[in-house]
Amino acid sequence: GLGNNLTMADALLDDLDDLSDVEPEEETSNEYRAGDESEGDGGISLDAMGDGANGSNAGIVKTKQRPRLLDDASLKSHLSSVRAVNSVDDKKPSANVDATTKEEDEYQHVLILASNKHLISLGHEIHRTHLELCHQYNPKFPELEELLTDPFKYRAAIGIIQNEMDVTKSNEELNEILTSNQIITISVAGSTTSGRPLTDDELRSLNATCSYLDELKSIQTELTAFVESRMERWAPSICALVGPSLAAQLLASTGGLAELTKIPACNLQLVGKHKSTSASRGGMATQVRSQHAGYLMECPLVVSAPNYLKMKAVKAVAGKLALAARTDHVNVESGRKRTSAVGRKFHEDLRAKFGKWEEPDKAQVVKALPNISGRFWEVMGFIW
Repeated sequence: GLGNNLTMADALLDDLDDLSDVEPEEETSNEYRAGDESEGDGGISLDAMGDGANGSNAGIVKTKQRPRLLDDASLKSHLSSVRAVNSVDDKKPSANVDATTKEEDEYQHVLILASNKHLISLGHEIHRTHLELCHQYNPKFPELEELLTDPFKYRAAIGIIQNEMDVTKSNEELNEILTSNQIITISVAGSTTSGRPLTDDELRSLNATCSYLDELKSIQTELTAFVESRMERWAPSICALVGPSLAAQLLASTGGLAELTKIPACNLQLVGKHKSTSASRGGMATQVRSQHAGYLMECPLVVSAPNYLKMKAVKAVAGKLALAARTDHVNVESGRKRTSAVGRKFHEDLRAKFGKWEEPDKAQVVKALPNISGRFWEVMGFIW
């Protein structure tokens, strides 16, 4: 019996030894998996080396170079084509800019569709670069990314503050890009932040990312201007209804005219909607836009409406926009002449409707009682 007990105890100890040997391997594999996931999300990983004895090495940011969209061969080729078309148009007389052959017309249509696809890719790349920028500046000022959710305002604020620990010294320059409410909140957050100054290498990497974001914004502006300049030719009804600038934004966000026609009116009013964050709910939103509407809040028809009618106006514009987009798409696909007659009619109808909405309610008409002096007994039911 004693031998059997020793044998069982030895077996239990062997099992415990086996478990202790396996646990470090599982922890190591989990660390590798966590590192792979962090590298896949923006190409940035944290160095987890260092324990309590080597605490100074913990939290060092290592950036892994990820493929840059601006190095993509297809985007470079497309930009060359767009610039070539723009240079040809610049050489034409102003009266003959719209005079193009059928082949040139089709080629520009292909360029517009490709520009919309590249604009979507640029939007995703700007989002990834913004996340990378937030990660790089997080050791210095972790609260700033919650206070400024707009990528370009966040980048502009970083360019002004840089490695300055006293944010109040930069208030005068920040006043050019931010509101006074935002500056006060950022100053208070900067005075209580737990951040540290960036090293020279971290600051150099941060400025390189800022420069890359500036390049992305420049290319996005160039392609948007190209699409916008051709909008009145390819989507005249949409341009007549909401304007060429807003039409270019809608087509760039949805991927083209054909894709825009597939979106129902109830979803069109949400295209371009900003995600709500704790900072925006606290009054620190960098984009003053309704929580339940997108680009259409910037439509001239909606802007001219009073505040209590804006959401009602957005729904009405979205309904007409869906019809105008299908009209333009049918004309393009069938080869018929593209006109802005439908868009102009919708624009006038909506303007008249909004005008009626703003009219005060009609006063109740006071009707005079009928004169029954000569028929008193008859009215009372007495018939002689």
